[in-house]
Amino acid sequence: MLADDLAQETFIKAFYAWDSFAALSSPKTWLMRIAYNTFVDYTRSPSTSSESIQSSICNIQSSNGASGSSFDIRNDVQQAMLQLSEPERLCVQLALIEDRSIRQIVTITGLNENTVKSHLKRGKDKLRTFLINNGYDR
Repeated sequence: MLADDLAQETFIKAFYAWDSFAALSSPKTWLMRIAYNTFVDYTRSPSTSSESIQSSICNIQSSNGASGSSFDIRNDVQQAMLQLSEPERLCVQLALIEDRSIRQIVTITGLNENTVKSHLKRGKDKLRTFLINNGYDR
């Protein structure tokens, strides 16, 4: 539900800002930047914390009544993602889940290319360590 809300907010912002689009980048990159800024604004809001994210995960688990292994894996990956810093999480999300290139991540986040690479490496290492410590082999 959160992803839907943030996506809706992104498209509303893009709709109202379309006249200010200067075509210095592709519309897709421009929209991704709006989405990124919307996400960052949400995570910086006082009502957002890792505890609220954690409680959302617990609510999903109890409402689904799932005890299957696919849910366990998803839950463990979500837990592992919570161990990352915000920039690491964003870079890992864009690279591994959304299959973005380094160059696209640089454009979306506004970070330096080497910084993106560092966040990706550290994020992947933290994910690997967390998952191995929780019983997942390579």
